[in-house]
Amino acid sequence: MSLTFQLSHTLQLELRNRNLQFIRAVGVGNFLDKANDVTLPSWPAFMLNDSIANKYWSALNRQHKDFQFALIDENSQKWIAVGNSIPVYFGDALETLPVTGWDWALETGMETDKAPNLLCALSIQILQAFRGRQVSTLMIQCMLEIGHHFGLEQLIAPVRPNKKSDYPLIPMDLYIEWSQDAKRFDPWLRVHERLGAQILNVCHESMEISATIEKWQAWTGLSFQSSGSYVVPGALAAIRIDVDKNRGEYIEPNVWMLHS
Repeated sequence: MSLTFQLSHTLQLELRNRNLQFIRAVGVGNFLDKANDVTLPSWPAFMLNDSIANKYWSALNRQHKDFQFALIDENSQKWIAVGNSIPVYFGDALETLPVTGWDWALETGMETDKAPNLLCALSIQILQAFRGRQVSTLMIQCMLEIGHHFGLEQLIAPVRPNKKSDYPLIPMDLYIEWSQDAKRFDPWLRVHERLGAQILNVCHESMEISATIEKWQAWTGLSFQSSGSYVVPGALAAIRIDVDKNRGEYIEPNVWMLHS
């Protein structure tokens, strides 16, 4: 694909004023290694063990380089934010996007032969020291402009609300209705809505992580000696432990949102 691409003048000027440089994976040989320095520390350990992600993530950064990008702080030359997205095809009403959300998007984008008609956001990660500076807004704007350049006018996203892990026992359908000061309660949902996005539905089975109890204990630092549901740091919902089967399972709900 790799058509010549430049950000809009307005976005270029905003980045320049912040001493930020925009790059894509195209032409950057070690993009994934550099990106991992930003993305890996941002996730709870268990979130790095989704089977679909483990199967396709490296290939995504090779086969869809046009849609992977980063921002670099020009003063320190440090990579401070990374964005990942993938073109996908979906032929039905967007309100019926699959319940398997993130996993569906990555697998479909990597496996389908159909011409894509949507761009799907997979991840936006920002170094802790640069959060709270509206960098996330810039990242979504960059992603939107990349999609438009390649004829993908709509951006869908299985959004992971960033405060939901504080309330893992509240169903996602209820959580997304919470408000504060007449605005959406969750900060990440608010960022998307400020940029014009709308909530389509909840994808209740967006990611699935299943492993032995030993692995779950190593990932979380907790002890799971009885079968039942457990709250673990960083999870958006409780995990389910089955001692007899020696398995722990986490099903992550996300929120389908649409930028059009």
